[in-house]
Amino acid sequence: MVWVGIIYGAALVVTGLFGYFKSDGVSVTALIPAFLGTPVLVLSLLSRNPKFLKIGMHINVLIALMGFIATAKNTIGLISGNDFENPLAGYSKSITCILSLIFIILAVNSFIQARKTKSLKNESSG
Repeated sequence: MVWVGIIYGAALVVTGLFGYFKSDGVSVTALIPAFLGTPVLVLSLLSRNPKFLKIGMHINVLIALMGFIATAKNTIGLISGNDFENPLAGYSKSITCILSLIFIILAVNSFIQARKTKSLKNESSG
């Protein structure tokens, strides 16, 4: 799951930087995906150390949840065919939303599997 976090964080950073430079650096808000992705990337890299794995990945899921909630309305609007004043911003928000949702699903599944594995180990040793 750590590598999924690294990929997710890097994808958000790339999305933010692409939006920023594609808009000729007019708006710092285009960097919002990068602002979300940078701590995810750093925490995922730190989570390679088993000491930080649990806390790092749980914080990453909270960041992803914030990203998903913040962008869901715009993504639904884009899917519904609404026009955006700034289409680049709409696409960036939708990419952030979809990446965040995928990460949340994968992370929750990983947490469930880890819990089941831990439970099985406790049953077999006790």
